[in-house]
Amino acid sequence: MTRQIAILSGKGGAGKTSVTASLIKMMDSVVAVDADVNASNLPILLPHFPRSTAPYFGMDIASVDDQLCTGCGACLSACRFDAISQESDGRITIDSDCEGCAACAFTCPVKAISMIDRKGGDWYVSTIKNGYLVHADLIPGEDNSGKLITKVRNEAAAVAKQQDISYIVIDGPPGTSCQAISSITGTDLVLAVVEESLSGFSDYCRLAELIEKFSIPHCVLINKAGFSPELEDKIIAAARKFHGTLLGSIPFDAEIPEALQDLQSLSDMDKYKRTMQNILDELKASLTH
Repeated sequence: MTRQIAILSGKGGAGKTSVTASLIKMMDSVVAVDADVNASNLPILLPHFPRSTAPYFGMDIASVDDQLCTGCGACLSACRFDAISQESDGRITIDSDCEGCAACAFTCPVKAISMIDRKGGDWYVSTIKNGYLVHADLIPGEDNSGKLITKVRNEAAAVAKQQDISYIVIDGPPGTSCQAISSITGTDLVLAVVEESLSGFSDYCRLAELIEKFSIPHCVLINKAGFSPELEDKIIAAARKFHGTLLGSIPFDAEIPEALQDLQSLSDMDKYKRTMQNILDELKASLTH
């Protein structure tokens, strides 16, 4: 059976991706997933070798057949996004503001408008030292990133099944939007990486509420700790309130960002190898409870 662990933070900059890369590197075999398709960073920290690339098609876009179009203008009044215009010669054009609602296609009396695929990005399958990496890049400005996350996760599940790999580890996007929902739906466990700051505490509470709605067990790792014992106590109390299992903390350490500049994660640093191994062992143990 393949078990899925999603690693999230309520905010950006909490250290989620560096923690994810560290855990992935320490596993015997794994399918790694970068679900932050708007800003994919996990491939930066995981040496990988491209295996396949495929286009992703998100929303459909309207397309006009100039041979059929009579220039009647019915589509102009049907469009609520001001994405259709008529040139001086009567030709109808559709621009990038099209939201794919298809109202124009339904309205056109001569069926001159059809809905066609619009490329929204690319998704990739790569090999890493101990398994596979599935990730994607959404074209800036494109919507439906939740749909692309689902596509990436489905492909990761297929790879895990084909290769008989027991763990999928998902590096989720920051925040609690629909992208985060797409990242945790159907997972077995969530690890919340919580920055020891006021915003980190506040955002963790929102994330924990979201996780609770999906009835998914979760663990908590406090990152950049050591500045405020009061804030740490608040995070621990919140974890208890939301039934999260506290795994420990990683101190604020100037050597960590220096290591990241050299593309080294916590598991590559002698002083944190044991800490990360303990966290990985506790995550695996949580999956058996």
